[in-house]
Amino acid sequence: MAQEMVIGLDIQEPTLLREVQACLGQLDGVRAIAPWPQAPATGFAAPSVVVLHANGDLEGIAARISDLREKLPEASLFVISSEKRPEYIVEVMKAGAAEFFSNRLNPDAFTAAVEKVRQRLLTSARPTRGRLYSFISAKGGLGTTVISVNVAAALALRAKSNVALLDMSLQSGDSSVYLDTLPQTTLADICKNFHRLDFSFLKTSMLRHSTGLHYLAAPREPEDSGSVHGAQVKKVLHLAKSLHDQVVVDCTSMLVDECSLETFQASDRIFILTDLSVPAVRNAARLNQLLLKLRIAPSKIEFVINRFSKSGAPLQDVEKTLNKTVFWLFPNDFEEVISSINAGVPLVKGKPGSPFAKNILEFVEKMQDPTKHAGYRGARGFLGKTI
Repeated sequence: MAQEMVIGLDIQEPTLLREVQACLGQLDGVRAIAPWPQAPATGFAAPSVVVLHANGDLEGIAARISDLREKLPEASLFVISSEKRPEYIVEVMKAGAAEFFSNRLNPDAFTAAVEKVRQRLLTSARPTRGRLYSFISAKGGLGTTVISVNVAAALALRAKSNVALLDMSLQSGDSSVYLDTLPQTTLADICKNFHRLDFSFLKTSMLRHSTGLHYLAAPREPEDSGSVHGAQVKKVLHLAKSLHDQVVVDCTSMLVDECSLETFQASDRIFILTDLSVPAVRNAARLNQLLLKLRIAPSKIEFVINRFSKSGAPLQDVEKTLNKTVFWLFPNDFEEVISSINAGVPLVKGKPGSPFAKNILEFVEKMQDPTKHAGYRGARGFLGKTI
């Protein structure tokens, strides 16, 4: 049996309330709660739709919409008003209303709007098919974005699969620079229009890069990150995994908040990036312990080392601190990496024969199938023996 669709009615005018209830009474599987939110909600799910009756007070209805957007980010907001001024309607829609109706309600248009929301909910609930890989570094400056961008580009170029790259470094995301792009839509824009979010909206909001990957940028300005919340990120990730075979997420360094936690919970594999320095290794171990305390499965978590050098700290000492075998070693190909960043072209596309690009391609193979390169993790020692 399909789940019942709950609709909250915040309508004080008795005649209009009865009219709306009559419209909803024609639909199967719909329960209207009135008055809402004063009515006890015990036993009911959060409403999928809230219908608001508005007078000509634009400031008042905008504040009510803003409050509901915060409390019920998943709900669609319908506004009914006798106000017909185009500028009033535009401002109400900009505030976050999904639909606007005249007091002289058109029953067919109203029920069609409800069915549209129901269809979007049913579509959004379909199972995900893609795998999600998230990358987070133990401290800033370790090269997480370089690796995330090149991994996503390698997946798109080699596998010819549907690949997405999401920049979840909300206050300092700069993967758009590494891709030499200027996206028109960011994650913050999607969250500000969350009531419109479905497969089609997400798909059209993502930029298609020359490598073939689909890219969703971080907010343009640091202050815009405040409009992004965990519940919104959860839905974005669900839709992204449903639309794409592979999803790569570049996370903020050494930060676990409601947004990154949703990312880690949705991840098939979490790669904690470190180098061989004592502070970075120590932070990587602390980050791992935090994720375990937050009930992230240890089987999801892997350590990878960037700028690996055989002259650095002994790998066995690092693994002793981490209490886990390192999954992969990325080489220190500093000049080629910097050149690719300045050019805005991922190294796997611009110079696929470079040591770093070759290493990324091997990493992608092992990331997708750990048994494929069992015993090898990106570097070889004396006489070609694997490290």
